[in-house]
Amino acid sequence: MKNIQPKFTKTICILIVISVLTGCQGFLDKNINPNLTSSNPPSLILSALEGNLGFIMGSDLLRYSALWTQQIAAQNGRQTEAYDLYILQPTEVNGVWRAAIYAGVLADCEELLKKDPTSTHPHYFGIAKLIKAFSYTVLVDNWGDVPYSQAIQGTSGNFAPDVDPGQAIYSAMLTLIDDAIKDLNATSLSPNVAGDDIIYGGSANIIRWVRFANTLKLRMYLHLANTQGFDTSVITTFINNTPVTNFMTAIADDFQARYDVIPQRQNPVHQFILSRTDDICTSATIVNLMNNKSDPRRAPYFTPFPFSPSLLASPPISTTGGYAGLANGTSNFGLRTNLSRLHTYVRGALTSSTIPAGPNLPVGVGGLTYNGGSSTNILSFAEYNFIRAELALRYGAPGSAATFYQAGINASMQEAGVSAPTAATYLASPSGTLSGTPAQQLQQLIEEKYVALFMVATEPWSDWRRTGYPVLSQVPSALNPGNGGNVPRVIFYPQQEVDANPKLVQRSSLSDKKVFWDTRP
Repeated sequence: MKNIQPKFTKTICILIVISVLTGCQGFLDKNINPNLTSSNPPSLILSALEGNLGFIMGSDLLRYSALWTQQIAAQNGRQTEAYDLYILQPTEVNGVWRAAIYAGVLADCEELLKKDPTSTHPHYFGIAKLIKAFSYTVLVDNWGDVPYSQAIQGTSGNFAPDVDPGQAIYSAMLTLIDDAIKDLNATSLSPNVAGDDIIYGGSANIIRWVRFANTLKLRMYLHLANTQGFDTSVITTFINNTPVTNFMTAIADDFQARYDVIPQRQNPVHQFILSRTDDICTSATIVNLMNNKSDPRRAPYFTPFPFSPSLLASPPISTTGGYAGLANGTSNFGLRTNLSRLHTYVRGALTSSTIPAGPNLPVGVGGLTYNGGSSTNILSFAEYNFIRAELALRYGAPGSAATFYQAGINASMQEAGVSAPTAATYLASPSGTLSGTPAQQLQQLIEEKYVALFMVATEPWSDWRRTGYPVLSQVPSALNPGNGGNVPRVIFYPQQEVDANPKLVQRSSLSDKKVFWDTRP
């Protein structure tokens, strides 16, 4: 979608960092990144932190939330099946918290912001502030209260930083985003941001960073809208005072990590599937929801069942094949062959469709190979439209909920490669029209957003925690005595940090001490 060709030499660092982060455990004792020193130029730091961010949003955090919101299901792999049953150990999140986020992306942001004054590198500073703000919202949305005001200060000797309330962090990040927008709007540039910005392509496309900034604020306002004491008129004022062109305007504005511009560079989901064959398949929850609507996005999302080579003709998969998912928590450590697997939308273009002989060939495995070039979506134009639809529906924000709802579906169809006539047919169906009582409209809206945000980390889980939609099937509680079969509301703090920082008090369960904006019973 985006014609960005980052320089090969400036992306090598990303590949190196990604290879380091693929382990399950952290590798640092302090929240400092030893690979980046004061001598590294802003361009090198920016490429590294953007590459790290893409990996974070396409790996562990994505698997947790996609399993818990039943976009995917687990089988065959015991660790993944444990997550599917809501059994996540505190030791298993050490790496993503410490090495990936705090000592990775956030340390890189701080290193970049320590460079020359803002007047020298305003666009670099603006991008770093935005990624810092986004990363802290990720921490809050997954863990709740986390270290912020005293974090990333390892060299000062403070190894037990205070734990800040999530709501206070949100407030600070909204201010930081405003500061970032000022930097992005600066006209004195020395130097310009260029190919080292592997997300949007640098200063020539700086308006896309501004659009991401304002759209991120809308996501945060949506989370805040039901919290006690929050004045929702702030949202209306913000929208009315922001030019419409300073929000996302098309799928070209999608905030995503791209993996199709460098040969042999593959997205984290595809890498995981290659390393742990058939650990994951599609969930019956999302597959049944889409089957009931004859949703054309099934074709790029899932492999069909029954499966045959003829279904790989152009267009890639015929929707006549049917699709089947696994009920979450029911695998019982066995391999099922009669299920749909993740397909081209998630794994990239097909590189082979030779199907070897065999009576019980697992669907979507066997001879199907992919190039791993699909992007990791993080915050999209489709999501922007669904945010606007919900804000209009529930809080009286400007615009038509029905219009934004259809725009969100249409953007998702474009993102998935569905043809315009096929998308128009879906939009003309009952599924494409927002109708019913306000409660029914909210369910319809969130269910469509859930489909549009297929394999997006955390946000579908956030929507479920806020609204209770989509309705999720009950995981057998007998297999999960610790959490009683309840869908997790928060992640355990990493044991590594709890042991090192007495101010970080561990939760008793994955439902204990919810995120501050999770006000639903």
